[in-house]
Amino acid sequence: MRIKNAITKVLDTLTVISFVLMICVVVLQVIGRTPLMPKPYHWTEEVTRMLFIFLISIGSISAVLHNEFVAVDLFISRLQGKALIIYNSFLHFVIAGFLLYLVPSGFKFMNLGARQLSPGLRVNMKYIYGLILVSIIGMGIAQVYMGVLNLMELKKKKERSISNG
Repeated sequence: MRIKNAITKVLDTLTVISFVLMICVVVLQVIGRTPLMPKPYHWTEEVTRMLFIFLISIGSISAVLHNEFVAVDLFISRLQGKALIIYNSFLHFVIAGFLLYLVPSGFKFMNLGARQLSPGLRVNMKYIYGLILVSIIGMGIAQVYMGVLNLMELKKKKERSISNG
């Protein structure tokens, strides 16, 4: 649990930092388009896009660990106790399997970026597209972790019911 807390703290901090940086760059971009500045900054749009990709990549892993993704709970709201825990574990493992399936496509997408440079800053897009691969892998690991956590909770409930029973 301490490892999860440390990881989520780092991810949350990186998310906040990237969000604040993105806001600063967008404000600079807006100010650059007013008469206050002689000429707009050409790099602000690219940096904003890159920060947005970073923000989504890191924030998505954090969302999995905080269990904050949007869910349709019409079916889930009817489940309780062990059935809910089993369902959540199953769901985490299915999503992890889907993310594992996406990893080869993430590598292909990242390698497509190796042939491209961003127009203004001349940054190799492999690094930017690589963030999406990091997000896929990170969310997959987080989904497995959350599934295992649910199974451990199920085991504890079973042990408690045996000791109380």
